[in-house]
Amino acid sequence: FVSSQDEYLCVQFVDGHVENLRGPRELWFKWKEHEKISVERLQRHVATEMQVICITYSNGRLARLIGPAEVYYDPLVHQLIEVKALKRYVADEQHALLVQTRDGKTELVRGPVELVFDPCQHERVEVKPVERFVADQQQYLAVQYRDGRKENIRGPTELLVDPFVVERVEVLQAVRLAANEALVVYRRVQAVGAPILFTAKTEVLAPNCTSAKSERTEVEVATAEGGVDRAPLLSAEVEGAAHVERRVVHGPAIIFLECNEWLHEFSWHGSIKNGKGSKTGYSGDEKVPHALNFNILRCMPDQIYYSVRDVRSRDDAHLTVHLMLFYELLEIETMLDATNDLIGDILNAASADVMTFAASQTYEGFLSKTAELSRIDTFPILSSRMAQTGTALLKVVYRGYSTSAQLQQMHEEAIVRRTKLRLESDAAKEEQETRTMELQCREQRSAKERELEEKATRHKLAMSALSKEQERKQSDEAHSLQLRHEADKAAALLAQDRDRHAEELRHSADRAAEEMKQLRERLDVEMGRNNAIAKLEVDMTKYLTAFAEPRPDQHVRIDTESSPNLHLSLPTPAPSRP
Repeated sequence: FVSSQDEYLCVQFVDGHVENLRGPRELWFKWKEHEKISVERLQRHVATEMQVICITYSNGRLARLIGPAEVYYDPLVHQLIEVKALKRYVADEQHALLVQTRDGKTELVRGPVELVFDPCQHERVEVKPVERFVADQQQYLAVQYRDGRKENIRGPTELLVDPFVVERVEVLQAVRLAANEALVVYRRVQAVGAPILFTAKTEVLAPNCTSAKSERTEVEVATAEGGVDRAPLLSAEVEGAAHVERRVVHGPAIIFLECNEWLHEFSWHGSIKNGKGSKTGYSGDEKVPHALNFNILRCMPDQIYYSVRDVRSRDDAHLTVHLMLFYELLEIETMLDATNDLIGDILNAASADVMTFAASQTYEGFLSKTAELSRIDTFPILSSRMAQTGTALLKVVYRGYSTSAQLQQMHEEAIVRRTKLRLESDAAKEEQETRTMELQCREQRSAKERELEEKATRHKLAMSALSKEQERKQSDEAHSLQLRHEADKAAALLAQDRDRHAEELRHSADRAAEEMKQLRERLDVEMGRNNAIAKLEVDMTKYLTAFAEPRPDQHVRIDTESSPNLHLSLPTPAPSRP
């Protein structure tokens, strides 16, 4: 049996085993040794550089030959031989190979690299783009590692992410502050050297809500040089809390946050317009909590439009008062310690002041005193609260009010009536002023005419006065002479009357003296008679009383047997002269 180089001899021995002898070969059949000999065609498997030969042996072993390669099929050794296309994975500088082996391990091979897939070693190979993050001079990279560490890398820089090391990368903008802005930054202090237990102070309150006195403790605080300062405390402590520092950064500045720093998040009242929160607001808006969420504070005078709703006057009138509040944030540290919603505190304090003011006034009284709502003295609660929060109240402007439709309609109708009356009054006043002006012009013209007439008359009177003056002088001389004669005559008559009156007075005095003398004599006689009667032991009181009783002027006596009906009329006696 002869086999060429493309053939082989299949020899089956007597003992049962089989051998394949590759050609070229020549073999003689021996009946004592060989059972069967046959010439078989040789199966040749060739793989190029882009192919691989997959060999499955009879014992179950697998093998792979990467081309260029050549393998001849041996039925006694091989179970299956296949020529397959070779899987090549190539990654450039912007890509990487994610290789997962059959033992479960995963490896990231950074490009440029080439890898041939081997099913005996590799479970899966993928070409993935490498995540590339770039930060310019105004940015920084916030890197979160898989082991929990964080790192902020300031730009300009470039970072290619290894997903087995890095969990997440963010490109963040540096915080830029203008000259009138400020930022509140918190920083967690890192321990230097040996691990140090940090504690945060908290205040313990007794049951009566007063600060309880606790025993003195000491807190170890890491200093900038790595040393330890021991500070005695009088309050309780929470174990395991990290020490945090707070600082206020004022602009102009550009801030790159470290990995152990974070910004204070402000959540204040504000108005929402077009989906955005506004601190200033607009006329008639409604302030809602948590409408403003920001980090940067404006350290400059600012203003707020605010409408105080549900205001009740003393006579239960429903009002909405519109205000504009001007304020300025002066002390940021005081504000941070005193409040977590500055705008909310300002609005609540302003509402309290307005409601207090309106509650003491009637509707008409409120309208007459609206000018007081533009004075800062009218807002004591607001001024006090803003002073506590490190804010200055600069000005309050009253912008009007609104009320219910019915009351507003009544008030507007009253305004229309008053305006109509005022316009009518103004029209009447203008008409009267026109008439007054006409009268004044007529009066001025008449005055001029009278002045001319007066001048003419005055001249005429002056000429007449001169003639009259001469006549009066002559009549005065005649009258003086007559008066002098009459005065002499009256003086003579007066002297005669004076002499006669003196004589009459002398006669009257003599008569009075004589009458007085006669009266004394009568009294002396009567006194002597009374003394004589008294000596006779007569009751003088009764005696004098009997004489003092009035005596009737007339006695009338009527004698008759029957009781007649009589009407008597007596003449009235004439009064006696003294």
